[in-house]
Amino acid sequence: MSDASLPATETGGELIATLRRPPRKDKRALRNSFWRMVAMVHPHRRAMTLGVLLGLGVALTYAASLGGLLPVLKVVVEEQNVNSYLLERAQRAPAMLAPLLSGLAQIFPTEDSPAARMTTLLILLGALLGVNVIGNGLRCLSQYLVLYASNRMVMDLRRRMYRKALHVPMTRLTSDHANAVSAFMSDVREVFLGIVTLFGKVAREPLKAVCVLAVACFIDLRLTLIAGGIALPAVLILWIVGRGVRKATVRMLQGYAAMLRSLEESLQGIDTVKGYAREGHERVRMWRLERGMMRHQLRLAWIESFSSPLLETLGVLAASAGIVWLASRTFAGEITPSHFITMVILLGAILDPIRKVANVYNVVQRSGAAADRIFGFLDEAEQRSAAGAIELRGDRSPEVRFEHVHFRYSPDAAPALRDVSLTVRAGECVAIVGPNGSGKSTLLKLLPRLLEPQEGGVLLDGVDVREVQLRSLRERVAVVSQRPVIFARSARENIAYGNPTATDEEVRAAARRAYAAEFIEAWPQGYDAALGEFGASISGGQRQRIAIARAFLKPSTILIFDEATSEIDAESEGRIHAALQELRRGKTTFLIAHRHTVMEMADRLIVMDGGRIVDTGTHAELIERCPLYVALYRSPEA
Repeated sequence: MSDASLPATETGGELIATLRRPPRKDKRALRNSFWRMVAMVHPHRRAMTLGVLLGLGVALTYAASLGGLLPVLKVVVEEQNVNSYLLERAQRAPAMLAPLLSGLAQIFPTEDSPAARMTTLLILLGALLGVNVIGNGLRCLSQYLVLYASNRMVMDLRRRMYRKALHVPMTRLTSDHANAVSAFMSDVREVFLGIVTLFGKVAREPLKAVCVLAVACFIDLRLTLIAGGIALPAVLILWIVGRGVRKATVRMLQGYAAMLRSLEESLQGIDTVKGYAREGHERVRMWRLERGMMRHQLRLAWIESFSSPLLETLGVLAASAGIVWLASRTFAGEITPSHFITMVILLGAILDPIRKVANVYNVVQRSGAAADRIFGFLDEAEQRSAAGAIELRGDRSPEVRFEHVHFRYSPDAAPALRDVSLTVRAGECVAIVGPNGSGKSTLLKLLPRLLEPQEGGVLLDGVDVREVQLRSLRERVAVVSQRPVIFARSARENIAYGNPTATDEEVRAAARRAYAAEFIEAWPQGYDAALGEFGASISGGQRQRIAIARAFLKPSTILIFDEATSEIDAESEGRIHAALQELRRGKTTFLIAHRHTVMEMADRLIVMDGGRIVDTGTHAELIERCPLYVALYRSPEA
């Protein structure tokens, strides 16, 4: 719990306004994010490269199967002998292709009888079927390898994101963890689709168009004029559409994060929502967010729906011009009907991959926008140990000293701590008291470096905690928070969380010392019982006793205990305090106290208000001279 005032949560209207005004990004930065996304495939380059090469095989077999229609039409429509046709083409072909065409001619019969033509037709259809089977086999392997490499890349990306989430300063995630969760889910999904599309279809579809174009040029070189005529307008359309897709995708992903944040707030505070009869308000607030996000989704849908038909119309116009040109040559007797039919089929086959590339380009643009958000998160500074940091050794409790500490949660927020100085002797137990927002929890979060002071420092035995290895420091501090975090795992796993090597007997012993064994062992599944999300299946007192058992297992020299102010009955409170008395032995202990029993447990009391220490002393001293302490001690909560 943070006692300082945090920045207010954005309202639905503010969130929608934010979505309408996405931050402008430098084009170079966006391109850099895209290529960084592509570079993530490098560790899996063998599978991806093989998948792309097999895609080339798919394109070649696709073009070969279409090119094979010409001899079929020659046999069926014109009753031409394929043997003589291939020998004639071999005489006019380049020297490199002539031997191949001559060799193929020997496969077919030389006679012109109906039986010979049927034999020729069966040979051609068998060859086309074989090419088709090979092409589909290559396509299956290509798609599997591309998906394999893409899934491995996404696993690596999520691993990097999770590692980053665990190492960035705590304020980065506590202020907006819904946005981080959205990045894990929605943004990574967009990147996955982009990589699969880029290496699957972007590599395969243009290759198909190029291979078919090569076959068409082999049959009629002048067809290249038609292909060139549609290439430049198509590229221009894709570029304009891509810009719109990228902007709309950024807004849509921001909308996902905003909606997730609102949903999480409503569900976590469902008791408050229901208690204040605010179901209607929350429903309207969510509807406004959804409406704002829907606007961006529809804009994206319109762009994607518009681009493909536009390119297709452009292709039909070009194809129509090509058909008119080919028909005029057919009418003039320059080409045969079978030649005309084959060229029309090839022209359509060239346009089909180009039409598919329009949708592919949109998907890649969306993934580029998602990648920019992801790498923006991955590039954030991590909280690390300083070079040459000291490793804490020994099991002696240290002296803790706060020296002129100042802290703000954000540059424009009010100070949460103002020039706080405090020395706690080794093994001493101090209780920090004060009204809500006085800075008690904030001060103690500086000790394990969950927060970093803007001014001043925290020292252990005279050594600044910033000069101590972060892991070594945190291993020495046991924290029992006001609202203990209970993971959706078994009771055994929750207790052993701070000491994974603990044996079952050590776990049971810790539970007994924390007075948790009495209810855990009464459960049918005992220590294997799942505790539910955030410990929802157990009471507040049981959650805190499990947290104390966890602290018993951790070999710590400093204890921070934040007393719960609610959800604890008198019986549970007595057991918690008895466990706490034993847990604090031999440790430098900080208690955030609200009740008499905890205040009286301390060797010394620290009174805070407005981010400052206003008085220190024993209970007897403070009750005589500190009006704030008197008010706190005599309050109903105490």
